[in-house]
Amino acid sequence: MVIETTCDVPDVSFQGKHADEEFHLYYHQHWIRLLWPLTKLLAWNVLIAGLTILTFFPFSVEDEMTRHMLLTLLTIFFLFAHFEFLSRFYRHFLCVIVVTDRRVHRIKKSLFTIDDHQSIDLLMLQDIAKRQHSLVQKIFGFGTIILEAQETVLRLHFTPHISEKYDTIVRLKEEARMAYGGGVRYGERHARPSRKIAAEHG
Repeated sequence: MVIETTCDVPDVSFQGKHADEEFHLYYHQHWIRLLWPLTKLLAWNVLIAGLTILTFFPFSVEDEMTRHMLLTLLTIFFLFAHFEFLSRFYRHFLCVIVVTDRRVHRIKKSLFTIDDHQSIDLLMLQDIAKRQHSLVQKIFGFGTIILEAQETVLRLHFTPHISEKYDTIVRLKEEARMAYGGGVRYGERHARPSRKIAAEHG
């Protein structure tokens, strides 16, 4: 018995998507982008915990007002360190690269201040470059994809599995050039039946 399975990519809606665009993939930046914020958070926690222990045990501060002020300052630093990490964490997951059959979208948001959406048309691309400039990038498989059009340059930093993403974008560009650049208008590629199907129903 042979069981056939299909792994069709679901149609995903997002801000700025045209009705006839076909979703292909999306991804977030590489997890290594969070390594430095996490390191800073751990360092702040160790420093704050150490100062708290020193305040109460080996060098106990006798003055109650001074002790309260120190605890207040340490609490403020603790909250600030965690808020900064949460801000970077949410910014990491709210930065999304979406690739369709027509365009590449870079959607960047933050909790309060940033709402940025930049798109570049696959047919307008003049050059697609892949850059990995360090041993760390080669080991962990991330880097920068640069998409260049006439007056637009879109840099996709910290792209994970960069070779796969690069090959996918190059393939979609060629498919878009063959389908749309050869005289087929947007939205008509799937509406127009093939000659074989037309002959079978003729």
